[in-house]
Amino acid sequence: MRTNPTVTRRNYFLLLMTFLAGISCGSAPAPDKTVYSNTSNKELKQKALRLVKNIRELVDSYNKKDRELMAEYDKKNKPEIRIDERKAMREQWLKESDAVHDSAMRSYKENYWADAILLRNELYRRLPKRLNQTNLSPIYQNPTNVLGVQVIADHLELALKFQRDDSPEQKLDKHSFRLGHVQCRLGSGPQE
Repeated sequence: MRTNPTVTRRNYFLLLMTFLAGISCGSAPAPDKTVYSNTSNKELKQKALRLVKNIRELVDSYNKKDRELMAEYDKKNKPEIRIDERKAMREQWLKESDAVHDSAMRSYKENYWADAILLRNELYRRLPKRLNQTNLSPIYQNPTNVLGVQVIADHLELALKFQRDDSPEQKLDKHSFRLGHVQCRLGSGPQE
């Protein structure tokens, strides 16, 4: 069965025109709108605090499992054991530690990653422009390890501290104090 190329092109053209008409009539969402755009400040704060709590629980769970694996490895790693056996134990420990880390990162990506980005963007949309920190955007987009996930939780909590009922001076004082704290955790603390 052979189709006429003119009919196929016409169908594609009609489909494209229908799509463009739908967009121009407002059926597409506004680019700045997210699921949190119509959320009240109080509700947004509650959602962000819940997310921070969940992220911290994930990080704490990872840290606990990692410490348990390290303690187990330390118990087995004795000087009297042959070198090749010790190497095998170390490789097994590294493999298990990597699996725990990968599991924590996968859980973050599947459960919290999108919400963290959306909440951050909405909080920043509501803050004065001078308080927005764009230098942490790469960490939100692609946290490489659990430390990065912890920084995201800290940063979301920091953004929540800038509520509309604070005066601009109070907001700036909070921002300056907490920014120094976040920078110190990242290893680039204030220079004296």
